[in-house]
Amino acid sequence: QQVAPAVDPEQTRVLILQWVKTDRLISEENTAWLVESKLMQDLLSIYLKELGLLNEELEKAGASANLIDEDKEKLEAELERYRAAQGLLAETMTRLLPRIQGLIARFPKPLKDELSADIDALNNLDARKQSRDVLRSTIALLSAAGRFNRGVTLAEESRILPGGKKVSVEVLYLGLARAYYAARSGELAGIGVPGKEAWEWSSQPEIANDVRQAIAVYRKDQQPQLLKLPVALDKEEAK
Repeated sequence: QQVAPAVDPEQTRVLILQWVKTDRLISEENTAWLVESKLMQDLLSIYLKELGLLNEELEKAGASANLIDEDKEKLEAELERYRAAQGLLAETMTRLLPRIQGLIARFPKPLKDELSADIDALNNLDARKQSRDVLRSTIALLSAAGRFNRGVTLAEESRILPGGKKVSVEVLYLGLARAYYAARSGELAGIGVPGKEAWEWSSQPEIANDVRQAIAVYRKDQQPQLLKLPVALDKEEAK
């Protein structure tokens, strides 16, 4: 009978702290965006409706040639308010776009693949000209990141060996905090953590069997059991 390895309480505590910290950051960012985007969407929706009505009135007035100066001034004032709302949204998107692009750089490959269309849009759109599209893609991106961070994801990726050979590996992501990878056989294995510009991977061949076992449990090919995987965080990350 196989005896489950002892669980290191300190490693477990550190991993939980890192997971909670990452989820909190995503949640705070998402909440801030949702509040700001809701205000902008409501504002634009109101002005778009007003613009439609104003255009109708302008067409009617133009056809009848009976538009008086007072009505003209009112219409021009309303149009100016609409343009101001558009400008405010564009300025907000321009200011916040670098922050969201910085988050994208820290996303793992499966999340980037899922959001490829929105990421391309954010990298290619001019926020001042297409601010509503930027806003829509940003909300979709933050929502997906939050879902990813609250779950466990199994993905197939590739690693380049020192000789240049490309090898397929399976990667088990614990939200956006940590990942473990291993080839289906052999000693190719290691750990991944989010870096400032991309995920950083370090080789740890000694954990290959443990990672494969964890993947088997995730797939329900084996009975649930306690598994010991390394958690190496510095003190700053653990805070």
